[in-house]
Amino acid sequence: MDYLRYYLNTALVLTGIAGFALGGPWVWAGAATFVPLFAADLLLGNDYQPRRVHIPWLADLVLYLHVALMVVLYATFVWRMRLGLSGSGVPAHGAHVAGAVISLMWLHLLPNGGIGHELAHRRSRVSRWVGLSMGALVGDPCRDIAHNNTHHLYFDTPRDTDTAHRGENVYSFMLRATVGSFRDTWESEKRRADNSGYSVWSPRSRVTQGLAFLVGFPLGIGLLGGPLAAGIVIGALVLAKLILEALNYLQHYGLVRDTQAPVGEHHTWNRLSTVIRIIGTEITNHVDHHRDAYVPYYQLVPRPAGACMPSIFLCFLMSFVPPLWFRFVKRKLYEWDTTFASPAERRLAMAANQRAGWPLWLDDEPASGGDRFAAGTT
Repeated sequence: MDYLRYYLNTALVLTGIAGFALGGPWVWAGAATFVPLFAADLLLGNDYQPRRVHIPWLADLVLYLHVALMVVLYATFVWRMRLGLSGSGVPAHGAHVAGAVISLMWLHLLPNGGIGHELAHRRSRVSRWVGLSMGALVGDPCRDIAHNNTHHLYFDTPRDTDTAHRGENVYSFMLRATVGSFRDTWESEKRRADNSGYSVWSPRSRVTQGLAFLVGFPLGIGLLGGPLAAGIVIGALVLAKLILEALNYLQHYGLVRDTQAPVGEHHTWNRLSTVIRIIGTEITNHVDHHRDAYVPYYQLVPRPAGACMPSIFLCFLMSFVPPLWFRFVKRKLYEWDTTFASPAERRLAMAANQRAGWPLWLDDEPASGGDRFAAGTT
């Protein structure tokens, strides 16, 4: 069963392939999987069980099957665009164009994002290359550079652009994290190129290779499937990049860390619901991954005693309504500050609250009848 559960990811991509094969309103099929997944994530609750995997290659098979299916997905998409998105000889309907964009975007994110992330952290050069190829479908083909060289070193600190600050809303974070990721990638690759004696614009540079993908992939799809196909892919890549940052917004929101102390179970938000553990390839089974980024997904141990959040689907939707999100997350951070934080982290937390204009709930008692979580919403 522990091997089979991850084939839900295979089913999701097959649904997208079937949708493009049928065309017309069926191109929404990939995107439509969001609704049953959201419902199942809420209804099935949390899964705290570690995986029992004794044959690693069987657990890895689903990852590489996914890669093959993403190729089939795009082959089917190109075939559909050549035949006609809305049917043979029928002009493309606007709703069908939107469905194609959103279906591709959704499948780029989940399950593709989690699988790409998993493979990019493997020690094998081939696995890393395949993972980066899948990661490129979120519109950031060099993401691993900033992810490994900045995020994994500086998470929960102001230095990490993937850690959302207290008081920061999702809209400003998406922009800041996007710029920060590209900046960190540029600076890191520039240092590597300088040390190796070649230009950052050399074909050997990951910056050059990443830009080549961002231009070449939609161009290639356009040559095969037409200008509209290229436009749909560009739209899917841009949206996938933005929504990826919106999901990252939730992973470390408001957390702080004393970098002189070891990484603890409370230094990431864990989301251990049944469905997201599967379709995220355990990416939300989070803290062990930060302790050792090379541990394969099926060996990550759930830590329900650590800092946990409810369904990522629910948090994702709440985050786009900042007053609702802030009221919820302040309560979670108050619990984190009072339950998990060390004395040094409590000082960091109150400094973060002060910068956000939030109440200093560890220093001050709210006025009689007041609500410490209502004031100071940014």
